[in-house]
Amino acid sequence: MTLISRIKILTILLVAFIVLLPTSHSFFIPDANAGEKVKKVKPPKAKRRPNLSYRPNVSRMPPKYTGRVGVLGLRDKRAMLFYGGEDIYFSEPVLNTLSSSLYLEIKASRAFEQVKRIPGKVSNSLTRKDIKSLAAQHHVDYIFIADLTTFNLLREKMNKSKRGLDFKINVRFGVFGQLIDTKTGAVLWAETIEREDGQLNTDKRVSAEDYGPSAINAIRNGFDDMKNSLRYLGLEVKK
Repeated sequence: MTLISRIKILTILLVAFIVLLPTSHSFFIPDANAGEKVKKVKPPKAKRRPNLSYRPNVSRMPPKYTGRVGVLGLRDKRAMLFYGGEDIYFSEPVLNTLSSSLYLEIKASRAFEQVKRIPGKVSNSLTRKDIKSLAAQHHVDYIFIADLTTFNLLREKMNKSKRGLDFKINVRFGVFGQLIDTKTGAVLWAETIEREDGQLNTDKRVSAEDYGPSAINAIRNGFDDMKNSLRYLGLEVKK
């Protein structure tokens, strides 16, 4: 058998293999299953961007801790920003708005007799000496530290339907919080809280109306979980 004949036979076998290959593994037929990558969601114009501010749910229970707690601003510990490496999907800076929400939520929890917001950028590595210094400077008995671990938009493509393409839009929110007794340095409470909220979208275009309410719901529910955990699981200090 000549070399040319061998090449022809190998070519025929290769073509037959590709044609008979199952659709889900074919080199030429795209996969349209759930989870397929979709086009990037573009940020809306500035005047149409949703605001993350909301009114917290206020507790009617008596304080659990006597004294004053100082609430530090959120530290951004996320692996990625809200979507596509950007946070510009809202009318105000995300970290500033969520830090304000954290302070208001701690006040609304009524777990402490007094609540004070401690301004300024928070170091990623606070020592016991730093905490005592902050406590003395702001006259607080406790320090509340929280890290923003998750605040992301996830858009998942669903299967085709009669109404067109469906997209599942989820917003995930997560924080890791710690309550520290400034006198002893003891951690009275520490927990990771995670929540998500989403909906189906039947259009190819995703607007601020699709993810804005979901973002607020995820944040509010996450902070409600945090407040309940702090009240029922936090260690008490004997005076």
